[in-house]
Amino acid sequence: MEKRDLTIGTMNSTIQPQHQMDKVIGIAKLRNSLASIIKDVTRGSHYVIVQRSKAKAVLLSPEEVETLEVLADRKLLQEILEAKKDILEGRFATYEDFFDRRLPEKR
Repeated sequence: MEKRDLTIGTMNSTIQPQHQMDKVIGIAKLRNSLASIIKDVTRGSHYVIVQRSKAKAVLLSPEEVETLEVLADRKLLQEILEAKKDILEGRFATYEDFFDRRLPEKR
């Protein structure tokens, strides 16, 4: 396994790059097109929701919100980077080794 320097850049490499611009939508159009807009968001689109020409909210997928929360929590991000480093250096235990038993069979 290739060893890599673990930095925030390595963490960011796990985030899918966005190649499309945010889409701006008014509240009335959002109400009328909510189902299709939600489908669009699950495919990676972002929407800025405006009211009277002012941004009022942003619509993102749950995964993107989770990623933003992790990136905002420096302690958690550092723990993730340390865990990735441990894995790359072979410092980990499998479920079977840790609990001294096999995983249950899938039915």
